[in-house]
Amino acid sequence: MGLYQGRALRSEPLRPRPSRGRRFTQILKVLGVIIGLAGLAHLPWESWRKRFAVISKVSVAGAEYLDANRVAKLAGVDRGGDLFALDLARARQELLLHARIAEAEVKRRGLRGVSIHITERRPVLLVHHGVPWELDSTGVLLAPFTNGAVADVPLLTGPDFETYPDGALLRTSQVRRGLEWVRALSSREIQLGGRVSEIDVSDDRATTLLLMSGTRVISPAWPPDVRRLSALRVTLVDLDQRGIAAQEVDLRFEDQVIVRPVVPSRTNVATAASTS
Repeated sequence: MGLYQGRALRSEPLRPRPSRGRRFTQILKVLGVIIGLAGLAHLPWESWRKRFAVISKVSVAGAEYLDANRVAKLAGVDRGGDLFALDLARARQELLLHARIAEAEVKRRGLRGVSIHITERRPVLLVHHGVPWELDSTGVLLAPFTNGAVADVPLLTGPDFETYPDGALLRTSQVRRGLEWVRALSSREIQLGGRVSEIDVSDDRATTLLLMSGTRVISPAWPPDVRRLSALRVTLVDLDQRGIAAQEVDLRFEDQVIVRPVVPSRTNVATAASTS
């Protein structure tokens, strides 16, 4: 017996052939898409982008010594700039290249705004560099502003800084000594930082502090413990209360503070005697 091999045994249904009307509708849809794309290509996208896709507002926070407008210029972020071309990571790196900026953050704000937040380096020491330059608490060297203004902080003497450029990180032993003295004198327990005008670290065996009053304090090379520095503070307060001018205070010995008062000159003694 022969086997039947006709279409009746196939499980899949026969697909109806599309009608002429349906085929014509599909052609019209394709033509519509092509015409639409052609129309979009002729729209003034570039002018719209320059008008609407721009930075409308730039806010700068954290600028104390630096000018806010200058900070925005350093980041390459300007009001009216191309919003699509804005590279936040690159803008942050441009800010960090400036010696006086320790930290920076650049973010989008709203649809067309940009916010910039910086943390400036705070000078804690002055150094000789032809003219006074500054050092921050980490040892970064800072060139003065164009007007020559510098912070009212102690002068570090001893090291030579003139060969170092702006932004150099200095971690020599003398620089670290100076920074340690600033931290020790400015601590909450001592609070003598405002009375010191100069920190001399030229001698490897001792550090000399010159106070605003003209008194020289001879100390160990590195800051001693809080107990000995507290004894210095108490001694200075006592001298002020008693009206005694000290030429020198020696802090190098354990459990004692040696005070050498100012010796009146013969001229001053004679003047005082004639006045009386």
